[in-house]
Amino acid sequence: MAATLIVKGTNDKPAASQALVDFFAVRELGGCLFVGFPIIGSADGRKPIDALWLSQQHGAIVFDLVEGAALQGMGSRQDDAANKLESRLRAHSELVERRLLVVLVTTVTYAPALDGEGAAEAGYALATSATLAGVLEGLPTWAMATPDRYRAALSAIQNISTIRKPRAHRLISRPDSRGARLKRLEESIATLDNIQGRAVVETVDGVQRIRGLAGSGKTIVLALKAAYLHAQHPDWKIGVTFYTRSLKNQFRRHITNFMLASTGDEPDWDQLKILNAWGAPGGGERTGVYYEFTSAHGMEYFDYRAAKNKFGQDKEFEGVCELAIAQVKEARALYDVLLVDEAQDFPPSFLRICLQSLDSHQRLV
Repeated sequence: MAATLIVKGTNDKPAASQALVDFFAVRELGGCLFVGFPIIGSADGRKPIDALWLSQQHGAIVFDLVEGAALQGMGSRQDDAANKLESRLRAHSELVERRLLVVLVTTVTYAPALDGEGAAEAGYALATSATLAGVLEGLPTWAMATPDRYRAALSAIQNISTIRKPRAHRLISRPDSRGARLKRLEESIATLDNIQGRAVVETVDGVQRIRGLAGSGKTIVLALKAAYLHAQHPDWKIGVTFYTRSLKNQFRRHITNFMLASTGDEPDWDQLKILNAWGAPGGGERTGVYYEFTSAHGMEYFDYRAAKNKFGQDKEFEGVCELAIAQVKEARALYDVLLVDEAQDFPPSFLRICLQSLDSHQRLV
């Protein structure tokens, strides 16, 4: 059995999540473990899954994580999470045969802080640190598993493909036609690979750098990461900025599509802002990182013409950012996360403004 690929997102159960990650990290159980992912929308609102292990042997195992020792409601939580996950998987025709979902879905409540075995509700699996290995070994086997179904289930859980599919469906008349080849190519790039998927979900305190060649999907990854963080933490202030202005509508489209596909909700654009790097007075589409920073700290704002007169040709933005950094005495936190596309094209002083605009966690991507 191979090592388990671990994709660690964020949730509100950090201790239990880390205990689960530590358990899988030292064992070769195969499959893929997601923490704080996926986020599933329903009539009752967004439902983040605490953790999910997709195993070629056991299917999809949903973990209900418990931080302390209180187990009340574990049965209803397991039922709710399983029903929502099955609903998402059923939306993918390759995972359904004659109304039957071909992916086995089971649930386990994991309470690492409990001593001994704990008292589970009848009919619902409960594991502690001492019993987790045995509980997982005793899970039912995914009898209908095939490599193709495993890959399809992984794609459905990631739920990334919907944002890359073209709006108009191709009508294929011949399997060897150019249209058929294009359709196969679109399908092959529709699902993020494991490295891109981890970049979307995994989030750390401090600076996180996403690198890749031109055309490797960095902008899409950044947009999906912004949407994931917004769905998981709707109370966070999130900013997305960029060097090329034409990317603004692309970011808005990708973020909207991912939010609708994952949660059924539109983004809250008051909490998640797509910002120009420079910006100008007037609010709305004109606002930007530099402008907000100077406004928040009571500094003089320079537009392009004034900056050119003061700092010279090709030094405009670098000059205004360096001046702002030099003048700030006590930085104010304006955002919980800032995501910067094409960061290599910005002067270092702009990235320092981004850091100064963040809270103590300094989440700069």
